[in-house]
Formats: sequence, structure tokens, C-alpha cells
Amino acid sequence: MKLNIPFYKIYKKRRAKSLTFMVTTFACLYVFLFLLQTIQGKDQNAIASPSQNIKIGVIDLNAVFEKYEKRKTLDAQLKEQEKHYQKIINDKKKELVNLKEKIQLLDLGSEARIKNEEAFEKKNIELESYAKYAEKSLVKKYKDYFENLYSEVCREVENIGKRENYDLIIKKEEPELQSGGISELQFKVGIKTVLYNSEGVDITSKVVAALNKNYAEANKGK
Repeated sequence: MKLNIPFYKIYKKRRAKSLTFMVTTFACLYVFLFLLQTIQGKDQNAIASPSQNIKIGVIDLNAVFEKYEKRKTLDAQLKEQEKHYQKIINDKKKELVNLKEKIQLLDLGSEARIKNEEAFEKKNIELESYAKYAEKSLVKKYKDYFENLYSEVCREVENIGKRENYDLIIKKEEPELQSGGISELQFKVGIKTVLYNSEGVDITSKVVAALNKNYAEANKGK
């Protein structure tokens, strides 16, 4: 049995569906264009935003330490201290050698030999104790002096950052990539934090100049 539906009713239904589809399509298109325009507007605002004008500097700390005059002075002082310790150790060793030669000339079991052997053992213990003291003292001096230098450098970097309105100052590394093994190479690659920077953002020489100027003024007249 066929359904008896007039043609114009079918046409009206199809036309209504078509209009609904067209309205829905245009509405979706309008929403899409509106969102696209909004996103583009945000991107343009982001480009023009002050946050895009961040002032960044980079600094090579190894170069700073190498060129800081105070470090050269402290290095020389520590080397003199090391020579002083080494001279005392060498003198004690020489004294032990002389005492041992003296003991060899004495009769076995004699009172003089026994007394000198006891003196030798005592001086040998003193030498070992002094050598440990000298090593520990030098390690502490090197540690303290490096910590002080590092603190001075950080303070000067901070002063420059605040004075010249830097937003960020990054430490850069210039590792020597030639190495004996893959592990060492991976470590050297891993510590390199800045892969590229323009000369304009490198403040290494500025920091060195400020540190050396302060050091010269502090030692003026000494």
C-alpha cells in the first residue's frame, strides 16, 4: 500500500530541512570566524605585550674568574702558602733521613740506638700529622676563597641586573668537547645551558670591569 502524500508537502519538508542546514552551517561558520579573529587578536596583543621585551644577559663565569684580578692575587697567596707547607714537610723528611742514617751507625740494642729509634718514630708521626693538617688547611682555604669570589661575582651580577633593568641573566658554559669517553662527553654537553647568544647580550666583560674596579678602589693606598 502506497502512502498518499501530496508533492508540495514533501517539497516543504525538504525545503525546511535545507534551510535549517544552511542556518546551522552559517551559524557555525560565524562562530568559527569570530573565534579565529579573537585568537588572532590575542596573538597580536601577545606580540605587542611588554613581556616580549624581556632584557636578557648571559655571562661566562669561567672567563670572569680568569680575568678577575683578586683571584690572581689570591691564587698567588695560596701558592705561597702551599710552598711554605711543602718546605716544612721537606725539612721534616730530611730530618728523618738524617736521623735514620745516624741510627744505622749505632750498635743494635744499644741505649743510644733505642733512644734515636724512639725519636724517629715520634718525628715520623709528627710528619704524617703535619702533612694531613697542611692538606686539610689548603683545601679549606681554597674552598673559602672560591666561595667568597663566587659570592662577590653573584652580588655584582645582581647589582648590574637591578641597575640596568635586566629581567634575566643566565650563566653560559664553554666546555671543551674533546674527551676520552662518551660519559664525559655527555656530561660536558649536559652542562652547556646556552647554545647561542648574540654579542649584545653578553655582559661578561662588563662584570669583569666592575669587579676589577671595585677591587682596585678597595686596595688603593695599601
